[in-house]
Amino acid sequence: MDKKDIARRYLLNDKFEIEFFKVLDKIEIFIKKNVFKYTDFLDPYLAFLCSEVLKTKFDYVNFDITGGYKEAERKILILYPDYCDEACFNTPLKVIKIDNIPQGSKLNHRDVLGAILGLGLKREKLGDIIINDNDIQIITFQEIASFIESNIYQIGRYRVSAYIDDIDNVIPRKNSFITITGTVKSLRLDSISSVGFKVSRTKAMSDIKREKLKVNFLPVLTPSYNLKEGDLISYRGNGRIILDKVLGKTKKDRYKVSIKKFI
Repeated sequence: MDKKDIARRYLLNDKFEIEFFKVLDKIEIFIKKNVFKYTDFLDPYLAFLCSEVLKTKFDYVNFDITGGYKEAERKILILYPDYCDEACFNTPLKVIKIDNIPQGSKLNHRDVLGAILGLGLKREKLGDIIINDNDIQIITFQEIASFIESNIYQIGRYRVSAYIDDIDNVIPRKNSFITITGTVKSLRLDSISSVGFKVSRTKAMSDIKREKLKVNFLPVLTPSYNLKEGDLISYRGNGRIILDKVLGKTKKDRYKVSIKKFI
């Protein structure tokens, strides 16, 4: 396997090179030995690249990409032998649940992640962290779940207790939005970002070129990239929006758009 050639063909930049090579190493070992393998958790961009590489260059390899539930962002790549299928192996994931959160505590993702990393774990061993009104869910590997359950006693200034649950019992995040409406000359990424994030188009254009924006979790470096309904735009330091609906055009031939902003 020419890993450098694969990386050159698929990676947009060198930022993810080390992580990508680790995944290619797993694929190479799997191809040689035909034994069950799985990766650490991958961010959405790397998960997408893995899927593309396997479908285009190694279409004979059986694989699954999962984060434990349908809407998961961070996922693992599972490679399984040709004598097996998805029904013959157990997903190596569990969910840690913490449901004794005091009302009004307002714990956030950073609080939870900091508490777990403070136990000595690495980020790649953790999947999504789901914070709902009354509970926290942390997706991780089966072999790490017991360690977290036994050692996490505090998040922020609050005492907590955790327990392990089956991955099938994950409760997806309840997202809240505000709706933003506006008009744009085109559905370019810089135009929609300017309206949705309330920044100047010049700043949006500059930050796109500085790799601060992603569309559907994938890096986009071109301000003129055309969006479509349902596209998710994430802007480092500014949150996320969805181009929800294109409502037609005005008399001045501008697009009327409805944008959902995560809160």
